[in-house]
Amino acid sequence: MQDTDLQKDIQLVAECGPIRVWSLVVTILGDLCQRPEDFLPGRTLNMLVERLGINNQALRVALHRLRRDGWIRTERDGRASNYFLSDQGRAMTQSVRNQVYTPTPTRNIPIRMVMAAPSVPAADFADLLPDDAMSLSARVALVADTDSQFDDCLVTAFSPQTLPNWAIDTIAPPDLCSEYTQLHSAVTQMLNRPIPASLADRTALRLVILHHWRRLILRQNVLADILMPADWAGSNAREAVMSALERYARPDLQTLRAMQDGND
Repeated sequence: MQDTDLQKDIQLVAECGPIRVWSLVVTILGDLCQRPEDFLPGRTLNMLVERLGINNQALRVALHRLRRDGWIRTERDGRASNYFLSDQGRAMTQSVRNQVYTPTPTRNIPIRMVMAAPSVPAADFADLLPDDAMSLSARVALVADTDSQFDDCLVTAFSPQTLPNWAIDTIAPPDLCSEYTQLHSAVTQMLNRPIPASLADRTALRLVILHHWRRLILRQNVLADILMPADWAGSNAREAVMSALERYARPDLQTLRAMQDGND
C-alpha cells in the first residue's frame, strides 16, 4: 500500500470521531505493552503517531500529561527515552480489557428493574446502584441480576423484548449508534483492501481502529449488549473491529522496536 492509500484509510477511520493524543497513547501502550517490562522507545512511539497525523510536539505534550497523571513512567536510554505503563496505568487498562477485546459479549445475564419510592432522593438512589447499572430515570434503573440488595425498592425481572423507543434511546443513545455505524462502515471498507506490506503501516491501522473502538465501547453501558437486539449498531461494529484486529495482528514488540524510522 502506498502512503497516500494508507493515509486515506487512516483518515476514513479518523473521521469517526476526535483523537485526543493522550488517550491515543494509552490505547497504544495498553495494546502493545501488556507486561510490566514491556516498553516503547520514544522514536517508535513517534513513528506510529506520525502515521496517524500527529506531530512530535503534540506527542510530547500528551506524554507530559500522562506522566503527571501517573499513567506512564519513563526510563532514560542514553539520550532517548523508553515509555512504560505505570502500575496504575496497567491496572486501569487491564480493568477494561475484556470490555474492549471480547469478540462476543455475554448476552444471557438476567436483568432486574429497580425502582425507588418518590420520596427517596435521586442521589441516594444512585449511591445504591452498582457501577454497571443503567439508569432509565432518576429513581428507576436496570441492573444485572447479582446479589445486590435494594432495601425499600421495588425489584422485578425485566424483559428487554418490550423496550419502548425512549428506553432504547437511553440504553443506546442515537449519537453513539451513529458513531458505531460510521466505524463499522469505515472498517468494513478497509477489510476489503489489500493488507499493507509494512509492519509499521499494519500496526498504525490496527491502532487507529482500536482507538476509536475503545473510545466508543467505554462510553457504552455494559448492559447495552444484553438489552439491545443482537444486530444493533454496537454489535455490528464489534464484529468488524474484531475481524480487523485479527487481520492486523498485534506486532511482536521486539521487532517493532527494532525498526528504524518506520522502515521494515
